Amino acid sequence: MTFDYENLKLFYIGREKTNGQNFAPLVYKNKDLTTHAAIIGMTGSGKTGLGISLLEEAAIDNIPSIIIDPKGDMGNLLLTFPNLQGSDFEPWIEEQDATNNGLTLQEHAQNTAKLWERGIQEDFQSKERIAKLKDSADFTIYTPGSTSGVQISILSSFKAPPR
Repeated sequence: MTFDYENLKLFYIGREKTNGQNFAPLVYKNKDLTTHAAIIGMTGSGKTGLGISLLEEAAIDNIPSIIIDPKGDMGNLLLTFPNLQGSDFEPWIEEQDATNNGLTLQEHAQNTAKLWERGIQEDFQSKERIAKLKDSADFTIYTPGSTSGVQISILSSFKAPPR
């Protein structure tokens, strides 16, 4: 089943059970977006997943976003690997996880790539859509007080100006 979300002006946000067994895409009309949003729910209820889905769709539709993420989960938006090759995943795989599963790092990365590919196919997505996301926006992570992203200093702006 293939859907052209871009031509239909729809945000794909997941899938829903239609009759207890079959799944259908769950979409949101992008014209219904407001200027601000909040996602509220209990721990583990899917807030981050929904947020990432909405932000990915916004990027594909050229809708700009500024994301303030004190917890650090939204960095997952940068995990876009259109070729879904094991080597793409290797830098992100913990060697201890591979060892715990009796695998080499490369084998574990390859298994992860296959898992992701199965997942996007089950969710009515494609490698082409991953490439479209990757090419749709510039993603920059600013990290106050850390060297893991583009450094930014917020506190120095509160200094009193010179006389």
